[in-house]
Amino acid sequence: MTNARLAREARYTLRGLPFAALEWGEPDGRPTVLVHGFLDHAGSWARVAERLGGHVVALDLRGHGHSTWIGPGESYHFPEYVADIDALVTALGGRIRLVGHSMGGTIASLYAGARPDAVERLAIVDGLGLPDGGGGARDRMVQFLDGIARSRPHRPYPTIDAAAARLQSTWSGLDAAWALELAARGTRAVEGGFVWRYDPRHLVRAAVPYRQDQHLRFLAEIRCPVLSVHPERSLFAPADIGVLEGAIPDLRIQEVPGAGHMTQLDAPAALAAHLVPFLR
Repeated sequence: MTNARLAREARYTLRGLPFAALEWGEPDGRPTVLVHGFLDHAGSWARVAERLGGHVVALDLRGHGHSTWIGPGESYHFPEYVADIDALVTALGGRIRLVGHSMGGTIASLYAGARPDAVERLAIVDGLGLPDGGGGARDRMVQFLDGIARSRPHRPYPTIDAAAARLQSTWSGLDAAWALELAARGTRAVEGGFVWRYDPRHLVRAAVPYRQDQHLRFLAEIRCPVLSVHPERSLFAPADIGVLEGAIPDLRIQEVPGAGHMTQLDAPAALAAHLVPFLR
């Protein structure tokens, strides 16, 4: 368990499927929901969540962490993620504060635009700025078909320590203890070692490309205050970030110097220092 002293593992049934989450605090008042990014899991929020106070729920998205994989012949798409968040919000009482990182930021912004009355505050951590992919629709379909045809299981790591070392090589800001915590929650034992818990079908390119013009329509419908957090080393082009942020009616921006895309891992205290006054 990640941060066992403060967090507890929780289970939700959403849309008939079992989901896992990490929770901090007790259900009292407006909950804060944290949504992780691509191939990540709820544990990466631990050092931020413990600083936020109140009731905090970090969900493992479908096909990630300890949550269920979808059945054969199905795919992972943004509408499904958004519908899962909608079901979680209903389970939590119908109105939340929402924080999303990377892909989770896109999911959170789509949800806030579709259900503006359900979100009291929205914070997006390096999750706005995708370039438009509409012109490559045919290529994406070919990549999807080819990816499905050659999809393979994960290759195992011999030990959890080896998986942790892989995380450290990918995100240089991780200390050894934190990397080991993340690897322990993010892997499962198989014959021959340990594999990541996320469904390897996530590595197949989605058949439908991201359309910036459609995302803009969602952003324009958000009615709550929005905080966009910019790490110093963002993955996204400033021009794309600017276009998308320009559509948000009530926006404020904060920067995290020295942080990379995985801001919650690189600078959890600095990120929490921006989130706490905004969310509360």
